[in-house]
Amino acid sequence: MRRVIGLVLLLLSVSLSAQALSWAYAFVVLDGRVYEVMDVAVLEADLGEVVGEVKTMADDMDGSYYGDASNMYPVGTTYRKVNGEAMEDVLAVEGGSGWKRAEYRHDAPFSMRDHLDKVAYAVFGIGAVLFVSTRVKKRHKN
Repeated sequence: MRRVIGLVLLLLSVSLSAQALSWAYAFVVLDGRVYEVMDVAVLEADLGEVVGEVKTMADDMDGSYYGDASNMYPVGTTYRKVNGEAMEDVLAVEGGSGWKRAEYRHDAPFSMRDHLDKVAYAVFGIGAVLFVSTRVKKRHKN
């Protein structure tokens, strides 16, 4: 009985709380580059062509993200080039009330998920080459 009471007290003393991250700033990622979304409006006249969109959301629990992601903007949010600015430095991000300026901060962390399509094509290609070579060898032996 003492063991049961001790175990119950131990389990009650352990806190099992789930915590989510609090992001320092809103960001978007395009082609492996992280841009901080500023509270600065971009005029319609300054907008260039569409260069991308949010495709995945950042994980609020562990902070991970991959691909063209965002921590605040929903999937489908559009990015546009800003006329007169290098796309490597500045983007315009579609906001609820217009377009906001996003400035480059740093490169995104490496994620294997960004390269899964290339890995899949490589595996498929190697498999096809091996399959064809074994078929040719079998026919050549006969």
